[in-house]
Amino acid sequence: MLVAKERFDYQYHPQERSGRRVQTRRVHRTGIKTKVVYCTIVLVTLCLAFLVASRQAQIASTGYDILALKKQLQIINLENQSLQRRVDEFQSLEHIEYVATVRLGMQKPELAEGVQFVPVEYSKAGTGGTVGIASADETEEIPQAEQKRNSLVQALAQLING
Repeated sequence: MLVAKERFDYQYHPQERSGRRVQTRRVHRTGIKTKVVYCTIVLVTLCLAFLVASRQAQIASTGYDILALKKQLQIINLENQSLQRRVDEFQSLEHIEYVATVRLGMQKPELAEGVQFVPVEYSKAGTGGTVGIASADETEEIPQAEQKRNSLVQALAQLING
């Protein structure tokens, strides 16, 4: 194997200084006032960024609240429609007849001869406000209890008509 010999004939030559001065870069030092101005600008910028971000967060939160309220309104409208259908069902004549006959045990009246329904006429004129009852047979006498009941009806009619 071949090996190269080391050479030790290097000479050390220190750099010689010439009479010329080496130019160095001057560092411009900023004053305290300039640093304060820069810090103030940075702080104001951060504060404005924080305010904008918080405002955007409020807007987003309000938007979510609006969406939740719209969903709740739809649910309430559906419930209202359902309840309105139930009210209409309960107000129907078929339901009222069912409740009267099945639950309350009432019976439908049978038409019998000799029974007449007599219309009651209310006088709205200011002359006493009496109630006129037309009967099929006026010559027939009215029992004492019936007369008291009629007078109560007449008094009630006078209160209503004024």
